[in-house]
Amino acid sequence: MMEWEVCRKRNSLSLPMYCACRTMNGAMEMDEHIFGTERAVQKRVNELNAKEKAPETAATAQGAEE
Repeated sequence: MMEWEVCRKRNSLSLPMYCACRTMNGAMEMDEHIFGTERAVQKRVNELNAKEKAPETAATAQGAEE
């Protein structure tokens, strides 16, 4: 599973907009939330990556108990 990262997009006013994105199987997947600052989107990226790792951690812990 690829990790989420910060993507910067430009709009017609040349103001940057930021969102979380990742590439899976050659296709870019973008999070639906758009942010105006890189700091705000980095927080979202950290949340998404933590959600991705949580099931893996739970499965590893469950396997260790057996």
